[in-house]
Amino acid sequence: MPQSRRTDIIDFLVSNLKEIDGQQSGFDSSYTYTTNIFNNVYRKIKFLDEVNDFPALYLNAGTEIRDFNTKSLTVATLDVTIRAYVYGEDDSQTKADELVQDIEHVIYNLAGSPEKGILNIQIDNVSTDEGLAEPLGLAEIVLTVEYRLED
Repeated sequence: MPQSRRTDIIDFLVSNLKEIDGQQSGFDSSYTYTTNIFNNVYRKIKFLDEVNDFPALYLNAGTEIRDFNTKSLTVATLDVTIRAYVYGEDDSQTKADELVQDIEHVIYNLAGSPEKGILNIQIDNVSTDEGLAEPLGLAEIVLTVEYRLED
């Protein structure tokens, strides 16, 4: 059975976010990732008390809205939440901010990925725990992904 477009979009985001490896960016050689997430990117949501490996990213697909313009051009928008968890003895807020910057770099470079039918990816909201859970840290990024549905 073929995967849904929602699944394809989340899998595409997960595979590209796994590129955050503390090395030079494959998208732009002038950018070096600050964080190495060690492939800890998952297609599910976990809460802070359930996370054992840091840093880690968890993605969740939210509401999908479809705009049926014509038979050959159906556009959908999908809300995606990325939760980023970090650990830092005295600087979890700095680590969370650096990871958000790395995630933004990946997202900005994926916006308008025609090979996946993605028309646009917009970052709607970025928030952190502001050091509340020190030495653990949490950041949340909410995206809107606009893409073509294949008929």
